[in-house]
Amino acid sequence: MEELDKLIINQIKQNKLSSLSYDLIINQLSVLNNKPYELMKLTLDRLISENKVSLKCAKCETAKPKKEKRITQIDNSVKSPYSSDRQNNIDLAYDIIGRKDKKSNSKIQKVEGKIQGTSKGYAFLIPTDITLDDIFIPERELGSAMNNDRVVVAVKNTGGKKMEGKVIQVIERNSMRIVGLLHIVKKLAYVTPDDVKFGKDISIPLKSLNGAKDGQKVVAKITRYYSSKRNPDGEIVEVLGEPNKIDTEVMAIIRSYGLIEDFPNKVKESAKFLPESINKSDYPNRLDYTNNICFTIDGEDTRDIDDAVSIDIAKNGNRILGVHIADVGEYVKRDNVFDKEAFKRGTSVYFPNLVLPMLPRELSNGICSLNERVDRLALSCFMEFDKNANLVDYKICESVINSKKRFTYTEVQRVFDGAHDQNEELIEKLNLMRSLASQLEKKRHDRGAIEFNIPEVQVYLNDLGDVLNLTKREHNESHKLIESFMIVANETIATHFLSKNIPFVYRIHESPDSEKIQRLVGMVDNFGVKHSINTQECEPKDIQKLLESIENEPCEYVLNKIALRCMKKAKYSPECIGHFGLASPKYCHFTSPIRRYPDLTIHRIIKEYLHNEINDREKLILKEFVNYSSIQSSETERNAESVERDVDDLYRVFYMTHHIGEEFEGVISGVTNFGIFVELENTCEGMIKIENLPQDQYEYFEDRFCLKGYNHLYTIGDKLKVKSVRADILSREIDFELV
Repeated sequence: MEELDKLIINQIKQNKLSSLSYDLIINQLSVLNNKPYELMKLTLDRLISENKVSLKCAKCETAKPKKEKRITQIDNSVKSPYSSDRQNNIDLAYDIIGRKDKKSNSKIQKVEGKIQGTSKGYAFLIPTDITLDDIFIPERELGSAMNNDRVVVAVKNTGGKKMEGKVIQVIERNSMRIVGLLHIVKKLAYVTPDDVKFGKDISIPLKSLNGAKDGQKVVAKITRYYSSKRNPDGEIVEVLGEPNKIDTEVMAIIRSYGLIEDFPNKVKESAKFLPESINKSDYPNRLDYTNNICFTIDGEDTRDIDDAVSIDIAKNGNRILGVHIADVGEYVKRDNVFDKEAFKRGTSVYFPNLVLPMLPRELSNGICSLNERVDRLALSCFMEFDKNANLVDYKICESVINSKKRFTYTEVQRVFDGAHDQNEELIEKLNLMRSLASQLEKKRHDRGAIEFNIPEVQVYLNDLGDVLNLTKREHNESHKLIESFMIVANETIATHFLSKNIPFVYRIHESPDSEKIQRLVGMVDNFGVKHSINTQECEPKDIQKLLESIENEPCEYVLNKIALRCMKKAKYSPECIGHFGLASPKYCHFTSPIRRYPDLTIHRIIKEYLHNEINDREKLILKEFVNYSSIQSSETERNAESVERDVDDLYRVFYMTHHIGEEFEGVISGVTNFGIFVELENTCEGMIKIENLPQDQYEYFEDRFCLKGYNHLYTIGDKLKVKSVRADILSREIDFELV
């Protein structure tokens, strides 16, 4: 304690901190010593009370310490990653290091990014600036930083090619709630995290077990970090159950991503006051479309229905397509209790037996859902198309609609296949839509839109939650109809608001990097497929033609997956730069405000525009907010996709535990220097380790995507017959052997 006291007193003098504000002094000390804010605050308060430190700021006079526990408690409140605190922490870290730079005349580079831990203790910084290489961080230089924490690192050149860094400030903790297995040994308890990249166990005082038992899967909340190798302290906040049970493991994955099913009490209380129905006479300024035919088309299990469609023939013979989207913005006002929770969640997350909604069910399944035969508020986009499906006019308005039928994709497909078990007027409407959707699809194709043939997995569960079967999810003409209508509505909305120069959230998809396209070309050449791809200026049409040229070929599925991996990730942005995959110059997400926050963001902008409420001051507010919304929505979307993928993988492993010893047909989906990956028709993917291949002297040829021996050759796309020999639930790994 004396050493820390002397150090702080010395730092205040040397860095001339005494004239700064109280909070700023504590922040600076926290950066200098890589210690938690609360610890620095307690120490400084004690030094002031003992008259060992004298500060000039007026606020310090009231900074006398209260009696507090010495254990540092971590602030568990949820903060937006885009709050001012985050930038302040960065600026403070830079300021302190900057002073040291001037004093030593050295040049220290400061880099912000995310920690990627390893099971070995050391870590890497993945810089926010994607033009920078990853930075190695030795375990001794991590301080209290953990896997996925956002940090600022001081980088030094060690003389080699690789840069090395030291964590100087933790900007934002990834999670203080860690999922793992509880171990109780005599008077000691600790949690081993499921995520090996976390790097450390969590020490749990016996008084903080809260009923948890040895061997259970639990959620631990970290209560104190240490900058040394010492494990962090924590407490058990949730018992998930016994390991290796499907419900326990699914919930463990969900919790590891920081997701919860329940809403805060203030959200639930506010939801009780939401109306269950509307009276259209209360909305005289809206278009009354309740007597017109519109209907919804969704999956059998869909409960949050946010889009309906209609079609009519104009006097001039043109077709008027109506896309009617639930008017969520009427209930979720900016900064109200629902909006703040929706911003934090960013998106609904879907699992085979569970949905984590972005909005409480009173909204998502209730007053916002476009249920059959009830009046609902909507934002409608009416688009007029000529006989060649050219858009000649459009209208955007607030409306009241009444869906006349809740179709499923299966029912609509039966109509397209010739069934006549629906109302004749509805069948006529569906056939009109079918014709228009076909033309719109062809127009997208002609401009170069890419369609990857990579079916998603459909998981079938029994009443106990166990996996009955895995199949490839169907994607037929009825799905494509709704897809075409939603795309054209999104393009129409984006085009309109770009022309109005109003801050907006766009859906963008950047062109792929030339290096990745070169890798794709190498793979294509390896299969002997002819192509005309320009690796330096690749156009959507190039990828489209390639994928069409391999339809029904043995390499089709593998090359589709490789081509998809070469694409950049689509994201949200306040800048409209187009969508490469759709070959669309202007695009946004307007059609799913119940389950996606960017859609809700632009719904409110549309409503403000329709009510003439967007003045210069409002534009400034919107400009800042659409930036926040774009970043948050992109991050929560990536998080949702990752957790959905992990849960699907878990179900695949559970399914294969019931089929150990059985034989399957598969295709080589990946090749490495330690073995080959094989994917089955049911989408399960497993590995054949190199030691389990026929004995040979193997060499891995990365550029040819093959593993070659003197007598054996294994290349991506080859068909194999395999036997399932292992399915590990914890690691979510499947192993095969050749038959």
